[in-house]
Amino acid sequence: MKSAVRAQAMTERFETLFALSPELWVRAPGRVDVMGSHTDYNGGFVLTAPIDRDTWLAARPRDDGLFRVASLNLEGGAEFRCGAAEQVAGWPLYLQGVAEMFHRAGHAVQGADILVHGTLPLGSGLSSSASIEAAMALLLCELAEVAMSGVAMSQLCQRAENDIVGVPCGILDQYSVILGEQQHLLLLDCRELSHRQVPLPESLALVVCNTRSPRRLLGSQYDARRRACEEGAAVLAQTLPGVRSLRDVSPSQFESQRQHLEPQVARCCEFVIAENARVHALAAALQRDDLARIASLCAESFAGARDLFEMITGPMQAMYVAGLSAPGVVAMRQAGGGFGGCLLGLVDAARVTDFCVAADAAYAQSSGLQGEFYPVSTAAGAGVLSLQAG
Repeated sequence: MKSAVRAQAMTERFETLFALSPELWVRAPGRVDVMGSHTDYNGGFVLTAPIDRDTWLAARPRDDGLFRVASLNLEGGAEFRCGAAEQVAGWPLYLQGVAEMFHRAGHAVQGADILVHGTLPLGSGLSSSASIEAAMALLLCELAEVAMSGVAMSQLCQRAENDIVGVPCGILDQYSVILGEQQHLLLLDCRELSHRQVPLPESLALVVCNTRSPRRLLGSQYDARRRACEEGAAVLAQTLPGVRSLRDVSPSQFESQRQHLEPQVARCCEFVIAENARVHALAAALQRDDLARIASLCAESFAGARDLFEMITGPMQAMYVAGLSAPGVVAMRQAGGGFGGCLLGLVDAARVTDFCVAADAAYAQSSGLQGEFYPVSTAAGAGVLSLQAG
């Protein structure tokens, strides 16, 4: 959908719902992992791409502290005020959570009418929740005329998801969608909250391969993997000086100490420690345009995610095989936290259409599911939109 058409549709819906026109527009991208699964909450490194699938908010300020939120493409809506004991249900909770954290930080919250429209598939591992959180945080800063750094905004959104929504996520998603840059990947140090930009070679395109098998991060699988990593780090810290998290453990150190760990804990730790090393190796390979190395690193990551971390579902395995069989493919790997959702294809930029057609057919034949394939471009982080409907 073109920006002008999107703005027009949102304006018409906003006027129908709220009787007035929106005065402020903001957007925040989604993002896709290029390397670094489950390294963020282990204080590690992630290579990620902010993408042009995104969330827009159209808003008009109020002066009574009430938030009224609705969506152009999602079911439901809600009304809420900051400081209220009652939480709203569904996707509006992400907006309420950010507003509540903004209020608790001591900033003025005047309320607003807000219409949401997103082009990110929900529950697919492309950070739709972080995208809507980042857009809301930016909107509140604009309405209250608060100057907030990108890092501080990322932390506020993370606290909203941890404390209000109830998902014990790291800061990866929020940081990526706020501080990303167009035509670059972002290499994030999740402990130091610093980053550097890594150019994406022009010869490569990113293709999101959606299994159409939704993820459930609130479930026990994610929590169990996180607990295993934390338990492993605590045990390793007893014999390895200076270990605060798995980020501080080298592969050789881990191998010398793995006998002290329960088998499942050891497998989870082995994956995360190796994944941290792969982040830096892949960034270097991308800068050299070393396609063979890119392919091998992504294959190692997927194998570890499947065999060690056990986060690969049947549909994800089918998509992986389908993608690797398609023309133009350079590499395939999991995207996001796993347990369903999307994979990422790194594809010859001149053969994207051929890849999508062939992978689509192969996935449907092997899984019985209808996948979704869409090329994405890197995008700038969250920002204010300057546009007119029509």
